[in-house]
Amino acid sequence: MANEASTPSSNADWNVAGVQTATGVDGRARVEVLVRGRYTGNVDRGHGVDQLRVAVWDDGQEMDFKVVDIALGTTAALSVRLGFDGRYAEVADGIGIVVTTGSDAGGEHVFHLDPFFPAKG
Repeated sequence: MANEASTPSSNADWNVAGVQTATGVDGRARVEVLVRGRYTGNVDRGHGVDQLRVAVWDDGQEMDFKVVDIALGTTAALSVRLGFDGRYAEVADGIGIVVTTGSDAGGEHVFHLDPFFPAKG
């Protein structure tokens, strides 16, 4: 994916790539995002794993997310693909990428990139 952005966080270096496909014959557009980073599991959130929630936001609404388990005491290389149907920037410019601790949206921020502008595809 084109349009890479990179921002360091307290626990890892993260980068984000994304593309917004043009409206096709069917009249639909789609936003696809790939979030990559490294994180060390250090809080037992059950069953010996730490968790991160990786999410994409648009216009104040969480559009897609995935929760990733990381074994305690290990550093994992994460690669999370997210997406949603439609176009971004209907109200606000760009989209937001947020990585938080735990499985809930209200966890401590590990990485935050807002605004992020996916490439036009």
